[in-house]
Amino acid sequence: MRYHVKIKSRNEILNDIIRDAKKHPTGWKAAFGRDEELLSYDYYIFNPRIGIYLLKEYQKNPFDIKGVGAKIARHIDKDIENMINKKTGDFGIIQGNIRKILKNIEKGIHPQKILDAAIKGKYDLGLKMPVRGYASTSKDTFSHLKDILSAKHKELDIKLEKMIYEDGIYNSYS
Repeated sequence: MRYHVKIKSRNEILNDIIRDAKKHPTGWKAAFGRDEELLSYDYYIFNPRIGIYLLKEYQKNPFDIKGVGAKIARHIDKDIENMINKKTGDFGIIQGNIRKILKNIEKGIHPQKILDAAIKGKYDLGLKMPVRGYASTSKDTFSHLKDILSAKHKELDIKLEKMIYEDGIYNSYS
């Protein structure tokens, strides 16, 4: 029996990850890279208690990021976890309330203070960071993950490629 992933929009997957992070706030890790074939940015985001999410996205224009994602595994193999434990940086998913941010700026709160509050997680000035952890941007790590998990994300590649074609991203400027 073949495992089918439930493909969701970029925003739906981010909401799923945020929902899971509320239940399990620690232990998040990620690996980021670029899929040179589809010209997408790919993000493996995972937690040992949740599994692995894959988010594939592209920049439709300067104002619009589109993408798809899915939960591609319910558990993480030890070799994958060990590979990602080689931390190269931090990551986080940020949620924002533009009205609250603007109201705080109008009150004289500097935008840097709003960002610092989100990073520290102390109080909500319009930005929150519900998911945070360690990330790897190593090309070797990303390539290895892509190879190991390739069978599980072929459906995502097909869906993303269809979106890209429908948006005319591959069309020439003639």
